[in-house]
Amino acid sequence: MALWGLLLGLSAPGYNQWWLAWLAIAPALLWAYQCPTFKQRAWGGFWFGFCFQAVYCLWFFDLHPLTWLGFDELSSRLVTLAGWLLIGTEGGLLTSAFFGLADPKKPFLWRLFGLPFAWVSLFYLLNATPLALPWGLLEYTQAGLWPMRWLASHGGGWLITALLIFFSVLLAESIHSAKAGRLKTSSHLTTLCLLCLPGLPAMLNTLPEPQIVAHVPMPVAIIQANMPIELIRSGQLTEEEIKPAYLQPIQTMYFPTGSLILLPEEGAAPGLVDLKSPLDHPILEQLAHLAQHKAVYIAVGISSHSQKGQLFNSIALLPATKSEPIRFYHKRRLVPFGEYTPYQLGEFLGSTLRTFQVDYSAPYQVGQSNQPLPAGSYQLGGLVCFELIDGSFTKAYRRRGVDLLINLSNLGWFHQNPLIEAQFLAIGQLRAAESKTPLAIASNTGISAILSATGAILKRSHPLPPRQTRPKPWQSQVLFYNN
Repeated sequence: MALWGLLLGLSAPGYNQWWLAWLAIAPALLWAYQCPTFKQRAWGGFWFGFCFQAVYCLWFFDLHPLTWLGFDELSSRLVTLAGWLLIGTEGGLLTSAFFGLADPKKPFLWRLFGLPFAWVSLFYLLNATPLALPWGLLEYTQAGLWPMRWLASHGGGWLITALLIFFSVLLAESIHSAKAGRLKTSSHLTTLCLLCLPGLPAMLNTLPEPQIVAHVPMPVAIIQANMPIELIRSGQLTEEEIKPAYLQPIQTMYFPTGSLILLPEEGAAPGLVDLKSPLDHPILEQLAHLAQHKAVYIAVGISSHSQKGQLFNSIALLPATKSEPIRFYHKRRLVPFGEYTPYQLGEFLGSTLRTFQVDYSAPYQVGQSNQPLPAGSYQLGGLVCFELIDGSFTKAYRRRGVDLLINLSNLGWFHQNPLIEAQFLAIGQLRAAESKTPLAIASNTGISAILSATGAILKRSHPLPPRQTRPKPWQSQVLFYNN
């Protein structure tokens, strides 16, 4: 079971073995069918899910080093290992319940339709808790195939997951019947046909995607500065480092009137921005002046505070004209234990980390407004980093008639790990397809991308190589897309 879980983990974006998501679950189900008790099936299912999610999320190890947060070398490795084990355990607990339900004594139709429903429901319930990543995991393995994104656009990403589990159950049942000698000829023929089925989306994917260049409502530019997280969070980032990374590309390049320029989460405007008087922040003041001088809109990721002292992880949209106000979006889904502490565990966690000589603080407040950000005659749906994985946000924006989704992120926490970058891009592709809305992802160290309403990649950056830092001045990449 652990072996099949490992193989299923290799279907994750970044490993590029998407076909394993079609084939690695059926053998695990066959194993479960040999177990007479729920306890045996659940125990094997735990190791299947643990190994699956642990391999899928191996990028978590590149959270180390955390020495810039105050951890020593050993503590940094232990904290990283603990987080990775938690992720694997979450997956193991979910799939233990799933395989526990794979009872060979149940009717065939119950397994065929009940097991896909069980998998989707279990992950949906996890996603509703603060401890969720929340990844559906399986659907993102297929995000690189436009036929599967087309399916998601008509029923959501959960439909892809349900199809994969449905196929796996059907394949397992066919092999099980053939081994048992029941309907021998037809069972073998059915098994052979099913094994060929994953080739169908692969063949269709070689054909041109219908309407691949869906309308992107306004010219979009992304400035990816490639700044290491250690510098951004050092508190020592100066204007001399920020200007060549962010301001000079805006000053020197030509952008059509009404363009939207995206600057990633963190880095461009370090420190705290006062929501009452945002232009007191010197960098934000310069960006606002550039926006009006160039007649463009600039969206920048900031940390902000209200008059009551509440802290928010925010997007500031700087207007193209003096008649428009600066508008803000405050992040609504926070990273557990990073930006806030769920289940009132703050005091316990703080006292625990003090034993490692680390001061723990996760002080951000949850934003309350889901109003789109108006940019001229267009409406923008703001998402900050981690929020991209929540499909309910993008679907709600779609219902509000948003023209373009924007996501400002900083994946530099994971030191340019290629797995997290590929997975984040795959999540964006599925979100764009589900909501049928173009999406622009601005990530500090990549991958930044501009996606069509079908999830097709119209433009993407080259990510910084793993753990490589750029010499000063920081060499920015600029993505620009105009219909």
